[in-house]
Amino acid sequence: MAHYLPIISSFILAFSFFPLLKKIRKNRSVSGVSLLMMTFGVAQSTYFIAYNLYFERFYMVLPFVVTGMLSGLILYYFARYNAKQQERLLLAGMLGFSLLPFLLLLTPHLDTPTVLNGLTFVGLVMSSIRVMPQTYKTLKSGDISNLSARYFSLQFVAGVCGLLAELVMATPSTSHVLTFVMILLTNAAQLGCIQYYKMRPTMV
Repeated sequence: MAHYLPIISSFILAFSFFPLLKKIRKNRSVSGVSLLMMTFGVAQSTYFIAYNLYFERFYMVLPFVVTGMLSGLILYYFARYNAKQQERLLLAGMLGFSLLPFLLLLTPHLDTPTVLNGLTFVGLVMSSIRVMPQTYKTLKSGDISNLSARYFSLQFVAGVCGLLAELVMATPSTSHVLTFVMILLTNAAQLGCIQYYKMRPTMV
């Protein structure tokens, strides 16, 4: 069963992006969506993919591949629909900067396991704060036109599957466990935020 949980989580993650991508394509806009959240999604996925591949935790690679690719797709739509040239360059710079820690692998004084373990904790920090820029942006702008409650609710469910999959492994990774816990907390907070702005017009 443990081997199937990451697969189930991967499918849920994939489906979670569809309502969000549908809105973005329909409106031809990513207004209201936090690009920092999606950039963190690409970066943290890259760190965790490298860690799981190196330590041969192949089943745990799948959820992060899905998250990284689909977060990257949303960034592509930003570059296509909304971004000016300067913003495209800034986005490329942010993504490039997020990959710089891999240069530590070239340092002769650091072994690969040490570097990859360190990167997973960087990924943990990104996971812990990934949804927070989105919540801040939503609270500041009140713009939920391109946000999907189903995206965040399915991300929450995928986080539950990922957490269970990690806990039943022979050697659970502390950073992975904490990552999934933060995924649950931050997505729950964002869901509450979206629900508030949906209900607010009827309360006024």
